[in-house]
Amino acid sequence: MQAVLIAGGLGTRLRPLTLTRPKALVPLLNRPMVLHLIERLPEVVDEVIVAANYLTPQLEDFFRREDVGRPVTVVREKRPLGTGGCLKNLEDRLSGTFLAFNGDVISSLAVVDFLAAHRQNGGIGTISLWEVEDPTAFGVVALEGTRVKKFVEKPPADEAPSRLANAGAYAFEPEILDVIRAKEPVSLERDVFPKVLRKGLHGFQFTGYWADAGTLETFLRATEILLRAQGSEVNKLARVLPSAKVVKPVAIGADALVEGEIGPVVTVGRGCAIADARVSHSVLLDGVTVDAGASVSGSILGERCRIGSQASVRNSILGDGVSVKPGAEVVDARVKR
Repeated sequence: MQAVLIAGGLGTRLRPLTLTRPKALVPLLNRPMVLHLIERLPEVVDEVIVAANYLTPQLEDFFRREDVGRPVTVVREKRPLGTGGCLKNLEDRLSGTFLAFNGDVISSLAVVDFLAAHRQNGGIGTISLWEVEDPTAFGVVALEGTRVKKFVEKPPADEAPSRLANAGAYAFEPEILDVIRAKEPVSLERDVFPKVLRKGLHGFQFTGYWADAGTLETFLRATEILLRAQGSEVNKLARVLPSAKVVKPVAIGADALVEGEIGPVVTVGRGCAIADARVSHSVLLDGVTVDAGASVSGSILGERCRIGSQASVRNSILGDGVSVKPGAEVVDARVKR
């Protein structure tokens, strides 16, 4: 069976991190986001196809180096084709029932059970569903049993048919491709799902955890979910000094040096150096330095960033190589080098 990873987005909401890497390769718990998806695939999946169009050579190089236990093919789109158009672009490569996943979602979905439900229900496709508090930012369904009777993308609050949101994982029969226009952008949510309801579109609700890691807020939320689900991890090559205070959950990469206070909910990348400083609810990519007296909270710092002494970074994303001067304050910002 084939699984398609929909990874063609530009990652604009995570810029400037995604100016230098595709969103699929942004590290989540010190490992590229795409690996969290692939590792949850069942053994029945014997081929992975990555649909991409942005910084595609980086993805190709990554999968040439990385052994993920099954063949991976990166297919480049000449222009962004959307969540539906990217599948149509793969029509000649797909055979039989296939899975598809949004590339920026992490979840506890049991894919084996999801696929079994799809085969039991029949029909042209099955959508994973997650209950949300506010449905206005999602595609939302009305169910009759397991069958989707209505699909509304980002409805006003008073028009939402339920709080069951599209969770970004799909099982499809190849006939779904027949209703997708070729060589142009097509949205599964807006253009395809409303058209195939009569062909048997079903929903599969699951519990556990789910997060869309496409924004600063949701990326940090995904980090917290995974840290709490998997537990803290300190690489054996990291150095956590006796003077350090570590408030779990945290993940600390190889060759990192921690002297100050970190946590809760912090990921420290390979080769980072945190002096007598404070870091909380943040992600530090490889090679970040945080000098004495500085503080970082609610932020993502790109590779090789340097935060000067007594500086403060809050609720911000810093691109690779950004330096914050001693004593400076960066709040609610997106800063590139």
